[in-house]
Amino acid sequence: MPATPRRPAAPRRKPAADRRIEVVRAARALFARDGLEGASMRAIAARAGVSAAALYLYFPDRHALMVAVCDSIFAELIAMFRAAGPAGRARDPFARLRGFMHAYVAWGLAHPDEYRLLFLIKEFHDPAGPGHRGPPPPGAPQLGPELFALLVAEVRGLIEAGHMRRADPATAAEAIWASGHGLIALLTTLRAFPFTPAPALTEFVADVMIRGLAAG
Repeated sequence: MPATPRRPAAPRRKPAADRRIEVVRAARALFARDGLEGASMRAIAARAGVSAAALYLYFPDRHALMVAVCDSIFAELIAMFRAAGPAGRARDPFARLRGFMHAYVAWGLAHPDEYRLLFLIKEFHDPAGPGHRGPPPPGAPQLGPELFALLVAEVRGLIEAGHMRRADPATAAEAIWASGHGLIALLTTLRAFPFTPAPALTEFVADVMIRGLAAG
């Protein structure tokens, strides 16, 4: 008697965590292509290969998805900061700050919609909350304060080593952040303006910033 042919095994469903990652990637890809306003939940679901109804199993609303996207971007920026170079180099103790400034500005110019989502969309920034200096409230991106804390730790180390003038480390870190943020905001808002090429302008701003913060 011939053996009954086996039915092919049903494809295994991906774990919810993997699906969430795919949805976040799809959202970021659509932001890059269509901008924030053009990336609808339906379009994101189609890009991720799930139904619009299934998308809401992973993210209850657009806000929750945007928060997850923000944290995925912050995770990249954290890795970028850590890869910027070893702290306290004998020849240039500010090497990490210089490297991160260049990487940060270049990333912001290459990803203007993602950058706008992080820092220029008001719904993610509660003026009554702790902001970047304290633990984020529920429903807000969680990794932003971690990135800022790395910058504060770098500044504190430079101050304690005598390379940077005495100052509140968090205030000095805010000044450094503001320098990079200002460049990104200006260059992405006035794209047609004949600015100095971004790498050279970034180096000049970083040099001015470091000279102003350096000890003695």
